[in-house]
Amino acid sequence: MWGEKGRIAGVLALFAVTAALLYGGVRTQPAAASAPVMGVVYASSEDEWKDEQYAALTEQAQAAGFSVMPMPVERTQAAQIEALRALTVYQVDVIVFSPVVESGWDNVLREAREAGVPVIAMDKSVRGGAASYVGFDYEGLAREAMAALLRRPAAKRGVAELYGTLGSSPAREIARGCRETAGAIPESLCGDGMRSRGYEIMESLRLEQVGYLVCHNDAMARGAVDYAHDHGLDGALAVCTFGGGADVLRLLDEGRIAVVGVCDNASLARKTVETARQLVDDPTRTVRRFAEARVQVAA
Repeated sequence: MWGEKGRIAGVLALFAVTAALLYGGVRTQPAAASAPVMGVVYASSEDEWKDEQYAALTEQAQAAGFSVMPMPVERTQAAQIEALRALTVYQVDVIVFSPVVESGWDNVLREAREAGVPVIAMDKSVRGGAASYVGFDYEGLAREAMAALLRRPAAKRGVAELYGTLGSSPAREIARGCRETAGAIPESLCGDGMRSRGYEIMESLRLEQVGYLVCHNDAMARGAVDYAHDHGLDGALAVCTFGGGADVLRLLDEGRIAVVGVCDNASLARKTVETARQLVDDPTRTVRRFAEARVQVAA
């Protein structure tokens, strides 16, 4: 199917799965021998909300009777592809992953489909419909959040954007939704979803013209808030973010973040597990579902 080189890579990656299960990784609860196995590929991040997402998925999957096989990988497409192939070789019953980018998955998803292993893209989608998708309506949420942000008082009317990972579906959809509400956003720099980059690229923005700051995820928003605090800019920027981890919601309560597009991880986990159950029963299906999200505004 993939040739000798691909098989070797898959087996090597499977060793990594086993090592993660035996020597650390994500802790799982023992399950009955007959329990369906959910392989979960999760990438390292600086985003607390993303960590909460995987924890919620693991908890709800185990509660629903799945045996969870976690596979921690680096935040690269190559690492995720290797993990998907390893789990396909292992013949898990279903795979859940959050693709770092939309394109470039055709071969590995075809291999999984031919092996009878359904794949769910969670939170971030892939192009072409080769995998099921459970996520959020980021475009609609961005329109609503941007409208709420622009209703906030600000000394300056300029809007800047900390853009998420290039090629990822949430970044594309959030950017589109924001522009449908606010028009063009000339000040836009890619922070790749990282808190450290969110802090760094604030230096490159013309902040003397900016009153509103849109961050595509919590990690970059926290970096921006850190920068504002360190440079005496607390209260000078109305900040909007998408995610809604515990730390960011605390910053919202403190008034240091103005608007949060809260993406409900409990709802996402529940709908992902429900979809996984459906696909275990019928691996030929392709499902697309949205989880719950809402806009929350600082008092």
